[in-house]
Amino acid sequence: MNSAAVTLGWSSYLALILRYIVIYFFIRVYVRSKWSFDIPTQVQWLYIFFISWNLFECIRGIFLAKDYWDWKVFFLYSFTFSLIPLAFFIGRDIQLAKSTLKLFLKILLPFGFLLIPLTFVTNEELYSRIMIPISLFILFIPFVKWRWKLLIVLVAIVSVSIALGFRTNIIKITFSLILLLIYYLRVFLNLRILKLLHLFTFLVPIILLGLAIWGNYNFFTNIAENNAGNTVENKDGKLEDLAGDSRTFLYVDIFSTLNRTGHWLIGEGAASKYDTVFFDDLGDGRGRYASEVGMLNILLNNGLIGVIIYTLLLFTISRIAITQSNNMLCKLIGLFIAFRWLISFIEEFTDFDLNFYFFWIVLGLVSNYTFRKLTNKEIKLFFQSI
Repeated sequence: MNSAAVTLGWSSYLALILRYIVIYFFIRVYVRSKWSFDIPTQVQWLYIFFISWNLFECIRGIFLAKDYWDWKVFFLYSFTFSLIPLAFFIGRDIQLAKSTLKLFLKILLPFGFLLIPLTFVTNEELYSRIMIPISLFILFIPFVKWRWKLLIVLVAIVSVSIALGFRTNIIKITFSLILLLIYYLRVFLNLRILKLLHLFTFLVPIILLGLAIWGNYNFFTNIAENNAGNTVENKDGKLEDLAGDSRTFLYVDIFSTLNRTGHWLIGEGAASKYDTVFFDDLGDGRGRYASEVGMLNILLNNGLIGVIIYTLLLFTISRIAITQSNNMLCKLIGLFIAFRWLISFIEEFTDFDLNFYFFWIVLGLVSNYTFRKLTNKEIKLFFQSI
């Protein structure tokens, strides 16, 4: 989060109001849900543990907040992000999930092009960040009507070309295209291969992190040294190296903060800050409220306990989607969920936004027994009725 993020104007207050309206809607959906009838027991318990731990950290955040800015960050970012997992219940309701996907396809995708002129005069990543769920919608291409196929591809191309420095967006879209290739080559892939891909995706960041801590191997530095020179011009007119190592120092700063406080297990609570010499949000030496790396933010706020619960929840849901479904879409979404966990070690801004909104919706959708039991033909009918 940069200094602009904590200097709130009218647009931020509007965003705050809209976020709490959406949260109110989430709670109403949750109250009306009978999710225990079609959600695996292990998913139910892990989800309850995760939400409960988030709320515990929010309560800690209330007691630890000291001043105006702590409260601002808590209510606008930390608390709302802690509750965005309630979107799970929208996904759990197949018809409600269908209506939400329809809204994105028929309203946000076509009318989103109107944001492009604003993007050029404000933030070069504005359009791409609003359209970031497009990496998920790429997986729907085999099942939707032709006009939606073309629109999804067009939005993906525009979102990449309009912000070449937005590396995570490019990585996400590229991976989704690889998953799309898996769909068309599915006759050559059996369930065992998909299970191995799933397990490998979850193991990679753990292995690399272990090598960095105990083996002095730095993945980010290695990538930067071997791929230097791939530059683009950023919004300030300066050249930016796409392979540059902009993550190692974030790990060092947050690990150092947790070492200093000794709060590795429970974290620093919602709206916490970390020690850094590279950023000073308010110019008063308080540190920085959040980093660009999603998993580091979860570690900082929720500690190792929060990271473990989150990991087990995503691993369980994605494995069930792959191994206990009758359609290829659920299997692809299972791999997509695993990849999102992996990419959270590199970036993933933890914010109450469309990125995590649709992520939790598909987590709920593939947890739903009825949706997983649909055949490929029935999945196509599901989407083509939009």
